[in-house]
Amino acid sequence: MSGQLLSSKVVIVEEEPKVRGIPSAPTSVAGAVGITERGPIGEAVLCTSFDDFQTKFGGFTPDSDLALAAMGFFENGGAQLWVVRTAHYSNVADPATATAVRAAGFLVAGGGSTPGILRGAAPGPFVLHDGNVVRLAVDGAPEVDAVFLGSPAAMAAGGAGPYALADGMELLLRVDNGLEQTVLFSAADFADIANATATEVAAAINAVIVGGRATTPGGIVRLASDTEGTTSRIQVTGGTANAVLAFPGAASVGGGNVANLRAVEVAEVKSVVEAAIPSVTVDASVGGVLDVRTVATGPGASVQANPATAAAFGLDNALHTGAASGTANAVRVEGKDPGAYANRVEAEVRAATNGSASAFDLLVVEDGAYRETFPNLSMNPGDARYVETIVNDARTGSVYVRVIDQLLAGAPVPPQQTVALAGGGDGLVGLDDADFIGSEPTKTGLRALDQVQELSLLLVPGRATPAVHNAMVRYCEVERDGAVFAVLDPPANQSAMDIVTYVATTAALEQLSEFGAIYWPRVKVLNPAKSVLGSADQIVVPPSGIVAGVFARTDSAHPGGVYDPPAGIEAGRMFGVLGFETDEVLEENKRDLVYPHRINPLTTGPGLPRYIDGSRTLKGDGNFPYVAERRGVIFIERSLKQGLQFARHKNNTEGLRAQVRRTITAFLLAQMNNGAFRSREPAKAFFVDVSEQLNTPTVIFAGKLIARVGLATNKPAEFIILRISQDTRALEAELAAAGA
Repeated sequence: MSGQLLSSKVVIVEEEPKVRGIPSAPTSVAGAVGITERGPIGEAVLCTSFDDFQTKFGGFTPDSDLALAAMGFFENGGAQLWVVRTAHYSNVADPATATAVRAAGFLVAGGGSTPGILRGAAPGPFVLHDGNVVRLAVDGAPEVDAVFLGSPAAMAAGGAGPYALADGMELLLRVDNGLEQTVLFSAADFADIANATATEVAAAINAVIVGGRATTPGGIVRLASDTEGTTSRIQVTGGTANAVLAFPGAASVGGGNVANLRAVEVAEVKSVVEAAIPSVTVDASVGGVLDVRTVATGPGASVQANPATAAAFGLDNALHTGAASGTANAVRVEGKDPGAYANRVEAEVRAATNGSASAFDLLVVEDGAYRETFPNLSMNPGDARYVETIVNDARTGSVYVRVIDQLLAGAPVPPQQTVALAGGGDGLVGLDDADFIGSEPTKTGLRALDQVQELSLLLVPGRATPAVHNAMVRYCEVERDGAVFAVLDPPANQSAMDIVTYVATTAALEQLSEFGAIYWPRVKVLNPAKSVLGSADQIVVPPSGIVAGVFARTDSAHPGGVYDPPAGIEAGRMFGVLGFETDEVLEENKRDLVYPHRINPLTTGPGLPRYIDGSRTLKGDGNFPYVAERRGVIFIERSLKQGLQFARHKNNTEGLRAQVRRTITAFLLAQMNNGAFRSREPAKAFFVDVSEQLNTPTVIFAGKLIARVGLATNKPAEFIILRISQDTRALEAELAAAGA
């Protein structure tokens, strides 16, 4: 009915509420980046339980810090974990360069002409040298070379020796993006350290450096990585000695067309050979050996390797020809995701359950156990049960494999057979910090979490390096506008002094940001997979997953749980923790050493559970220096940002500003009652100012509405001080009675 007052009527008009409700933002949605057994690479996937994680990302591997962190997260109360699997990228700005490879195999069927097939005898990865070739003659054409190239990263000092060093000078360097290494120059190692020769300097470096070497061509000290290929890197990161040696500060990068000549993957061989010799295809066959096939088929198709081909590939020198008819590859079966996990998978073909001669059953076997069955599949693309349609369905298809129809003439049905998948690789060779940090334009690494708007916690389990830790903090505070909190792991094998040095100097985390906290030491848990992680009953794991789970449990314990410090013998209990990597943390004097540097200890005591014994962020001189304080303010800010969307684009009147003030006040009153502030009196707990003094005509004409909010946040009782003295009240009373 029209609301126009044209004829006599009763018109009902609903007024806009003077106070808007503000929904609460989530506080414990975690995001984690790391290595998993399987799963999509560079894509954020939500897991709501550890069983869900295992379904999507597999189980434990020797590199499964992320799987162990996920287990600890859910065991301690976590409910939502967005997981990003990473691998090594030849170029982190290009997701297509991820070096993880799908395992593959072929179901064969009788049919038309076949290609020439040349199979290797040695499995990858292959140990090569710069300039090694695959030299092939294909289909009777002249031989063509596919050349493998790789050079090490190298850099030279600013000039020739002698070098005016001094006793105690240091040179800091990093090889292949590994941990920073320190070379200490001692006068005892030189005839005259003030006139150090290039040979003496190189010897001092070579006595310490791991993964690289120093040489002295032309009397100039030259540093080089032992790795030859695109993942090779060397960088001098500092040290007093570099003022004398004058190495460049920028990292030097290796060259070539493979990541590492000493470990060339089948996928890299495929890329190099197919680019140089497009008349063949290269894949992995059973056992990870090369399978080289001609694109052409029939008796005229042939392939032959010249003896000049690198012996590492195990290719013979016989002529391999195709045939007019025979079995041919009918269906390519490959891992659903890249990874070595599918090297344990087999595809088995059986006669169709429905008895049809034009159909077949496909079974997926892992480690000898039948995992999946897809009955009555067809090779006809028009059928409802076409093999690609059924097996590759995103919701009901296989979680282990995907299939690709090779479109043979006549669409022959594969006969009964079992094919083992091979050639899969996890892409961990050359893995470096950049693979975890990622690239913003291409959404790799941390930046894959950009799409998760409700993200509130960030962890990168097991990658405890200065570059990754600084990138995590920057991501939380800058890229996510202070809406996310980073939980940092300590590096492995850190004593109290070691972790202080790491936080204060090596990674320079101390006083860096309120949007992160670091916990020490790593913790011991029950070994969940002795066949994978070794025979020990307990293993050491990074604590970030467990700590994030404690955060989630505290948040959900009651309304306003986010304002409670996730620490102490009650809120800070860690389930599943059986011990600590170092018992130094049990000593009060060691905790006294680390806590002033804003390192939160994980500890226990007689009759106490294992618990989090600290709630400090990395920065102590900011607005909100404690974990619960900072996370509580993040929650309030995110909730207000979402709840005040209604005010955008409305006329900036006194009425709108009053509505904004009332809406914020109502929300903060509710938070006050939930324990957010130091007082239960509104005037002492917070203030909201949307006055004309803030919203002057100049501000209003600029299209702005400004509200100022002050919060009297809670502070934790870190130190309990008991003042104990002799009870002298009776004596004092007696003296008083005596007039003394």
